[in-house]
Amino acid sequence: MRIIRHRDIGLPRPATVLAVRPDATGPLAKQSLARQPLARQRLAGLTPAGLAFIFIAVLTACQGTPAQPAAEGVASPTPGEMVAAAQPTATPSVAGADPSPVLTLTLWTTISFSPTQAITSGQVLAREIAAFESGHPRVRLDVVLKEPYGTGGLLDYVLKAGAVTPDLLPDLIVLDVDEMGQAVEAGRLQPLDGLLPADLVADLYPGAREATTFDGRLYGLQYQTDLDHLVYNTGQIALAPRSWPGVLSNPGPYLFPAGGKAGLANDAMLAQYLAVREQTGASKAGDPFLDLASVSTVLQFYSDALSRGIVPAMIATYHSTDDYWNEYVSGHAALVQASAHRYLSDYGRLSGSAVAAVPGMHGPAQPISRGWALALVTPDPARQAAAVELIVQLMRPEANAAWNRAAAYLPTRMAALADWQPDSSYGQFIDQQLQAARPRPVLANYTQVLASLQEAVVAVLSGSATPEQAAAKAITGQ
Repeated sequence: MRIIRHRDIGLPRPATVLAVRPDATGPLAKQSLARQPLARQRLAGLTPAGLAFIFIAVLTACQGTPAQPAAEGVASPTPGEMVAAAQPTATPSVAGADPSPVLTLTLWTTISFSPTQAITSGQVLAREIAAFESGHPRVRLDVVLKEPYGTGGLLDYVLKAGAVTPDLLPDLIVLDVDEMGQAVEAGRLQPLDGLLPADLVADLYPGAREATTFDGRLYGLQYQTDLDHLVYNTGQIALAPRSWPGVLSNPGPYLFPAGGKAGLANDAMLAQYLAVREQTGASKAGDPFLDLASVSTVLQFYSDALSRGIVPAMIATYHSTDDYWNEYVSGHAALVQASAHRYLSDYGRLSGSAVAAVPGMHGPAQPISRGWALALVTPDPARQAAAVELIVQLMRPEANAAWNRAAAYLPTRMAALADWQPDSSYGQFIDQQLQAARPRPVLANYTQVLASLQEAVVAVLSGSATPEQAAAKAITGQ
């Protein structure tokens, strides 16, 4: 494996190119805040000469080092005539060497899903890539590392490069599922319908399928997911509350993140609101997303829990479940909402703990899922054939289970659960949660709506407005 680092020449961020070879060995998440459409980004303000200079630099970063001829003596079959017909990587002419062309696929990804990771998940991915190249001796993979978000991130690069020169785009890309809609809208991703084995698609958990489906077409395969659930101390709480009345009748404290993310309401508030909205019948098609009665109901619960001392005022400073996790681990909180990733990361050192679904108004709230997906970028049918075979390799149940178990995330395939589960009781619970989980809603004005909702939460927790007043302001602001 060779690592090449490029200087930042007129581009937002440098890229790291990893040329992964069949004999490569060694080791092998920010939650996006919205699934909202975004105007296509442009490269502006540059002279023609400056643009040409940038394009050459980007092309160098994306292509990496030309692949060398594959090792001889591999008994596995080639990917097929379609792959062989693709634009080949130039190979040196060596007397007696196999003249068959070598196809180099390019994968854009981030460090958390790369074969360079020094943790076990990186080793799992490295094994899968090595197995793929061993079984496809005329296909090589270049792994290009980019930032996960923001300027110079995966989405930023794929939007800009595709707008200027599509030849710079990779064959495959890893994206946060909440950013896939923007890439689909910009025409950067290719639908996977008809390219994948039907049993693979059918085996995905419902939320994983929904997260990468746009206008009825599947544009990616989510390989990793996460969601929130309760964790409680069984020495202090015999049974976790299933609904808000149960929460309000417990002594507390009950900790959950109410501080939002970057000024937007986070999954804790969103899950509570969606539960009320569904149960009150306020979710009719065509209706505004924020309903006055539903928002008021959720805010009243926050107000009641605060006035009874069940939740502390400082929950308004908690932006994620990580912010107070140590409070639970140290025994200062008996009941908390935690991400499955956080719980699994500390699974080995937790004792006397149990899990339960997040309580909603009248029963468990539907979990909000999040995660990352593999998506197809190349429109070339021959390159698609090889890229899809790589996706299928990485999404095998054993591989999906092994990577997520090592990275402390949840699998996205139902067939992977048996190999993944840390124990039978938690595995059964997670299966139920994954069956019920859904991704964040797709809203044209997502940022505006979630910002209005978070302003209402802060107003109620600070005492500057009643639930009714805060809800009314949120409705006018959506």
